[in-house]
Amino acid sequence: MNFTTQNAKNLVSKDNELSKKTAQDVVDSCDFETFKTLCENSEHIFDFIMEKIIRNLSQATNKNNIASTLEFAKIYDSQLSHYIVKSWLKYANEDLTDDILDIFENGNIEQKIHAAKYFEKINDPLALEYLNKHAFDEDEILSSSCAAALAAFGDNTSRSEAYEMLKSDDDFTQFSAIKFLINYGAKEDLPLIIGKLSDSVLSANIAQELLYKYHPDELDNLLSSEEVNTLYDEIISAYPEDISLETIYGFNIFSFCEKRLDKKSSFDSRILTDVKTLVQLVSHENIYTFDLSKDAICELKNLDNLLKRYNPNAEVISQELFKNSKRAIRAINAIINLDAKNESDKIAQLYHTTQNPTVMCECARAAMVLGFKLELEAGLSKIEDSNIQELLKSYF
Repeated sequence: MNFTTQNAKNLVSKDNELSKKTAQDVVDSCDFETFKTLCENSEHIFDFIMEKIIRNLSQATNKNNIASTLEFAKIYDSQLSHYIVKSWLKYANEDLTDDILDIFENGNIEQKIHAAKYFEKINDPLALEYLNKHAFDEDEILSSSCAAALAAFGDNTSRSEAYEMLKSDDDFTQFSAIKFLINYGAKEDLPLIIGKLSDSVLSANIAQELLYKYHPDELDNLLSSEEVNTLYDEIISAYPEDISLETIYGFNIFSFCEKRLDKKSSFDSRILTDVKTLVQLVSHENIYTFDLSKDAICELKNLDNLLKRYNPNAEVISQELFKNSKRAIRAINAIINLDAKNESDKIAQLYHTTQNPTVMCECARAAMVLGFKLELEAGLSKIEDSNIQELLKSYF
């Protein structure tokens, strides 16, 4: 820890009386530098010490020195922000609310974040203008805080705007809308959000946002089995390159797989096969695991033991070839990994019937790896893009 003030050092002191007295001095004198250095070092402070600091600051804060917290709000820390907002709520009155409205309009980003969190609990209609103004802000903490507050108000202004943004051809505009809807938290929007996973280039990002917002057990109750599969498919397909394996524990991948061991659908089978392939890959490549936490490594070992019971069935997985394009492509990859030459005829059938150029190229890649023949001209005749034509040719 690198504390730049003596007061900060005193706040973490084992001398409880000194800590309490210092907390009172910090709030009474609006010691911004001490609060700033606490925020900058918070991740290095033990939880039980941080709890003591927050408790002492909260006890030191009263209606006479509450103005200090408006200054402290210029710095945002996920733990210390609770102290600020709870203090505001404890001493909420018309004058304080006016002051918070003022920093929502004129303050820095961090003050606006604290203000949004305050108005999630104190539904002053004068705040709606600012909440809607920042609902799609580039600062993710501010935008998510505004979305949660607007949901608490029951205000649908930005929600309606998000629906319109979903019609955009720009993936990032759509993603901004989806993040708002996830943070707004209306359960009835979940099927709409899941539906975007099949065609968005940011589908893994969307899936992560959902799993940060909702506990996996909650999603099991809110979504159909196929929708849950669609969600987790994006996470699993993005491991280990695009999503950190560190999330394997937090996203309950073990529980997800365990629930599907006895299911017979092609979707379940292909996803379990992908997880088994993933675990085998990362278990033999130290580059993926050397910096993982104990929880993540333990989860990988548990998955390895669990999936020893699972024997992939390529014939079942091949049924996925005739679902949507994304599922077809992932099924082709699973069949290649299983070296399932018996499914060659089905891949050839897909090659001749699909209109999707990417799917055609993946079929051709499978033919090259598994050793069966396809007709090049049959594919070229359906592809207009010269670059994709060259990619297809490269597999023949």
